[in-house]
Amino acid sequence: MHPQPVRLMARSSSGVFLALSLLCGPLACTATPSVAAPTREHWVPGYAFGIWGKSELDLRDDCPTAGAATVRIGATWSTFLVSLATLGLYTPREVIVHCKVQP
Repeated sequence: MHPQPVRLMARSSSGVFLALSLLCGPLACTATPSVAAPTREHWVPGYAFGIWGKSELDLRDDCPTAGAATVRIGATWSTFLVSLATLGLYTPREVIVHCKVQP
């Protein structure tokens, strides 16, 4: 077995790492993840294919200090399957609240 191909492989991979480090240097690539904003999920009840039902959510309970960045209300696969299993008598919707990131 010749050691030369192993050395060539090591040199080519070190060249790749050098190129990546030079590329990530000016772009400020970091290994530490950024702080993610908390996300809260709720199911809001609805009845008779969503015709009846009322629910109130206080976003201050989910995001007390920073407030809410986005709120998404809609059907998901899990709420659809529950509606299908109950033949439309219970049709929940999912509310997803994304909180703002505090500076």
